[in-house]
Amino acid sequence: MIRTNTIRLLAASALVMSLSACVSVTSAPAGPYKVGTAQVTLGHEWSDISAIMFARPAKVRLLSMDGPLLNRLYVTDGLAPGEFMVKPMAKERPTPTYRSGMAPTELVEFVTDSVAALDYQRVETDNLRPAKVGSADGLRFDLKAKTKEGLDISGAAQVAEVGGKLYVVLYIAPSEHYYAAELPEVETVLGSVKVG
Repeated sequence: MIRTNTIRLLAASALVMSLSACVSVTSAPAGPYKVGTAQVTLGHEWSDISAIMFARPAKVRLLSMDGPLLNRLYVTDGLAPGEFMVKPMAKERPTPTYRSGMAPTELVEFVTDSVAALDYQRVETDNLRPAKVGSADGLRFDLKAKTKEGLDISGAAQVAEVGGKLYVVLYIAPSEHYYAAELPEVETVLGSVKVG
């Protein structure tokens, strides 16, 4: 079952990449990577696939090593009150928006609801813990979800409110192979976030 889902996922990924060949995918080389007032340090080269993701606001950058269905690293500039990580596809399906001064549980819910808005199902969080984002206090947590086809997804997220804006770094990938394969790199990225 998992192998069949992985094959379907690879086929869908290839289709998405071929359909988007006319859209620019650029390199995000190892080293400092800026998204507005936020910066992370990449340990190796990623692909910036932001241009091929239609539900992505301007303040959100999307990186991948193997394609958008196999691993995604979201890095946001500071989201102002009323802004979102995922653009609504229709008025009937709004996506979560950030409010200044959200409680820690609300920040976690903002991220999980944003993941659900990307068509992942049964999004759950675990291992909520404090994190430092530059000199600011933030939150770090893990998450689990499933695709509509039933493929298990794992994730790691970090959020911090700085100057009334929300900074998010989110990594999601299939639990089988892809999540663990890039997790050491993602841990380095999460530890390197600077804002302001």
